[in-house]
Amino acid sequence: MNALPSPLAAPIVAALNHLIEQEPWACALLSPFAGRVIRFDAAAFALGLKVTEQGCIEQAPVAEAPAVTLLVPLQQWPLVVADVAEGGQAAAMRHVRIEGDAELANAVSTLARNLRWDAAEDLSRALRGVMGGPVSDSVAQRVVDGARQVHGNATRVGRALLDNVTEYLLDEQPTLVRHAALDGFADDVARLRDDLERLEKRLERLERQPAAPGKLPSAHR
Repeated sequence: MNALPSPLAAPIVAALNHLIEQEPWACALLSPFAGRVIRFDAAAFALGLKVTEQGCIEQAPVAEAPAVTLLVPLQQWPLVVADVAEGGQAAAMRHVRIEGDAELANAVSTLARNLRWDAAEDLSRALRGVMGGPVSDSVAQRVVDGARQVHGNATRVGRALLDNVTEYLLDEQPTLVRHAALDGFADDVARLRDDLERLEKRLERLERQPAAPGKLPSAHR
């Protein structure tokens, strides 16, 4: 299992800590699990996160045994990305399998479903020294609203494109197989296997029966 390199892991850890520190309840939720490791296994790489006494996280060596592991199979990544774009991380969590200590797993699931980045607040804080409090709040909110509108339009266009490509691969060029067709094929295979088993048993019975002189046994008996 490949550990995520530190230059890539450090920004992720910093971003997660920023989200956690914005919510006092999140720090309080994690602090009882200080010293335990949460591993994120993304198939291509793994990232270990150790809970600190303050209820934040720090990068942990990949060799350190995790108390909880979050597993995302490689084939699920397109679905995770699509669900994050449309419904947020709560929708994407249905593709994540959580294993390990039940209490810590429940805490991690709660964080994953409920932590939100307050983009307007962060942008307002950055603009406050330049424009002043009320003005910076208004400008920040407008920027964020505009970004959300652009994001929403891009998401709709992307979803339409994904649907069209999927439809093409299913019907025009049968690269993919619909669930109904796959289920029907599986049923046909099962019926064929049952028929072959019955035929083999009938042949075995016929082989055990002595044939009458000058007469072959009938396969229709």
